[in-house]
Amino acid sequence: MRLMIKVEAPLEITPNPQGGWTLVFWVLDNFNYKAPFRAMLVEIAEALGQNPARSLSLPDYIEDEDFVEGTLLFEGASLRVYYEHGLSYMTLANTDYDLLMMVAQRVQPRIAIA
Repeated sequence: MRLMIKVEAPLEITPNPQGGWTLVFWVLDNFNYKAPFRAMLVEIAEALGQNPARSLSLPDYIEDEDFVEGTLLFEGASLRVYYEHGLSYMTLANTDYDLLMMVAQRVQPRIAIA
């Protein structure tokens, strides 16, 4: 069963202060430590045609985790993953703007704006 990724604003690609670009998902429920961001990342990997078990690398789950960083492999590139429960947003970052545009286009059918 597919999970709709619920966001409160349309996806956007912004300049990354560390260089490159960032695809931003403004997820609902600030400070909700039960927000299913890991399930959202699995859904994103599947939307990209990736096997989440092989393409998604995250640290082990910790109760009340925050500031989670990892990677998602796509098209031979490594996307930097970041999720913050406090401000309730998730990002995928890379130096290739066109790659992030492709990710946004493929994920868009699974996005629901609240």
